[in-house]
Amino acid sequence: MRIFFAVCSAVAACACTGPHSSGALWALQNVDKERVEFQVSDAQRAERQRAFQLGLADEALAAEHQRITLELRTCPGAPTKLALSPGDTVRDTIRLRAGEDSSRLAEVARVALADWYVRRASATQDARLCDQAKAALSPAGNGVEPSSSQLLNGLPAASIARRRDHVVAVSDTDPPLVALSKYAMGYVDTVHAAAPLPQYLALVYGGVLLLPSDSPPGLDESTAATTVDHEASAFRDWEPDALYAALRGTQR
Repeated sequence: MRIFFAVCSAVAACACTGPHSSGALWALQNVDKERVEFQVSDAQRAERQRAFQLGLADEALAAEHQRITLELRTCPGAPTKLALSPGDTVRDTIRLRAGEDSSRLAEVARVALADWYVRRASATQDARLCDQAKAALSPAGNGVEPSSSQLLNGLPAASIARRRDHVVAVSDTDPPLVALSKYAMGYVDTVHAAAPLPQYLALVYGGVLLLPSDSPPGLDESTAATTVDHEASAFRDWEPDALYAALRGTQR
């Protein structure tokens, strides 16, 4: 019995000291991790962050690609009035995360164009637009170089503000995607820029759109949508909804 109690006491003592030993080991491991992290250069940290952002972009892009692919299976589907794409804000975020990665930006443009044609096919019940969506979604799609169209020429700069009394008529010097991000995130309350950015912000992110008094009248829904059908592939940096909003002017 004495031997039994002695063994039990020894086991109990080990059990009591075990967690303390493990805690010390855990702390030592953390110190080692911190030491390794401090040895990482700023460039390496930036590269890790860049890889993380690209990973998020790829996940979202794959989900968007799958969504459009599924919609194509039943295209044109039931008649539906042309509406904003649920992918607009998602793809804006993908573009921000992709940065200057040309291959990812090209893929975003293909998905955006296919999304437009799927919605247009549903609105018009024209199956040929389903074929255009499939072609746009393929790697060979969207082959027209950016800025080859004169669609936006003649459209004046405009202002977008969260409230009418917030409008400040100062041109935004940020790149369009940066200005979009600032407005969408609430860092700024007003943006003054060339078309189609203000119109797109008003349509997708909300706010008061103020156009110059001498702005040309907006196109009707059908004409604006048909024009985007023909011209959207020339504007890979923009959502087709942005072009549609700009052509419609003050009309939603």
